[in-house]
Amino acid sequence: MTPDNQATFEAAMATVGSKATYTGASTSAVAWILSSEFGILFGVLLGLAGFAVNLYFKRKQDKREQAEHDRRMSSLK
Repeated sequence: MTPDNQATFEAAMATVGSKATYTGASTSAVAWILSSEFGILFGVLLGLAGFAVNLYFKRKQDKREQAEHDRRMSSLK
């Protein structure tokens, strides 16, 4: 995978993670209103999974951007 494709993939996965987090929170809220214990559990688990995916790919993005910054700073010296 080329670096550009990898960056695009990671950005898309971070977006998916964010949407999964919001979907999980919404599912939990609706399930709470409907008094569905399984729905609440599913929503919480979906939200946590989305958060974990988002965190993983954001950390990878931060490391990639830090490495790029370090290369730029070293080339300026």
